[in-house]
Amino acid sequence: MELCDLNKIDIEQLPQSLQMLIECIGLEHAYRLTTIYGGRPKYIPKHRERTTLAEILPTEALDALIKRYAGMALEIPKADHFNRQLRNQQIQQESSNGQSRSVLADKYGLSLRQIGNIRRQEAHTR
Repeated sequence: MELCDLNKIDIEQLPQSLQMLIECIGLEHAYRLTTIYGGRPKYIPKHRERTTLAEILPTEALDALIKRYAGMALEIPKADHFNRQLRNQQIQQESSNGQSRSVLADKYGLSLRQIGNIRRQEAHTR
């Protein structure tokens, strides 16, 4: 996924834990954390010198993370939440351009039912 694709993400559709992480350190930095540590707990120390997160996050993002979560093991959500939302947007776009459910199911490795659910989901969000 390209960083410019992050602009297409509807943050309100993401899980609450991911929304809180984005609110704390920003969308791009939250995405980076999820790609590296997603699905695992990551201990947030009280001092930035005691973590490898300094190699991943800029100082201001790391300081914000420490301020909010110091001394806690933070369960980092998986990056799948971002990727799934972008995939579903792509499916909805291609569907509105006339692609059939069976073509989309083959292309994305999903069932016809899943494609139908994604298409209906778009109708609810409008």
